[in-house]
Amino acid sequence: MCKVPSYQATFSKKSAQSGFIQAALLFGIALMTAVLGGFALANRSPTSQTDVEQAKVNASVILKQASDLRDGVARYSSDFGSSAVTTEMTFESVGNNGLFNASARYASPQIMPTSTFDISIGATVDDIKAPAALVAGHWYLNRTTAGNGLAGAGEDPMVVLPGLRADVCGRVNTLLYGANTIPVGTGALSAWTTNVDGGISAVAGVAGWPEGCIQTSDSRYVYFKTVQEN
Repeated sequence: MCKVPSYQATFSKKSAQSGFIQAALLFGIALMTAVLGGFALANRSPTSQTDVEQAKVNASVILKQASDLRDGVARYSSDFGSSAVTTEMTFESVGNNGLFNASARYASPQIMPTSTFDISIGATVDDIKAPAALVAGHWYLNRTTAGNGLAGAGEDPMVVLPGLRADVCGRVNTLLYGANTIPVGTGALSAWTTNVDGGISAVAGVAGWPEGCIQTSDSRYVYFKTVQEN
């Protein structure tokens, strides 16, 4: 009977082990490549799931803060009357006319995360403003914009959050009305922040809206909430 030389048997064993190790290494490299490729792909797009979730959170915070401001206006109105909301109320922290009067505490200035805003517009969009006549925190007061199909045909005092990101704006309308549709108003961004009519009274897309997000005539995004329907 012919025996296999010992050196040939050793060589065969080493060859089998070497082939197994090479296959394992190749599998490990392929697996690592796939994982790294998936990670890079997931983080390459600006419209990742993280961005979507962030827009949802920001939209919810906007609606909560606006509701708190409206509640503060209601308390202010109970003390001074509805006409005072239209003609006298400010965002100041001093004086009887101030919604943020430190003693009366009708409401508090509200601050949003920076990720809410389109910072390409300029630094003033997400700057935190001290309470003044028409602005406090990130919010503005607009008393001259007429609503669309609300209680009456008069001007309806509103709180306004200007300069939003488009995805946050769309998410606000989705939460409110079930559709990511952004109507276009006739006023510019500056109209909303300087107490000038923002131009929504004749826009079909916002008929009956007490609040919502619109695109301005200069392609910016503004959220508004009516705090008193006149």
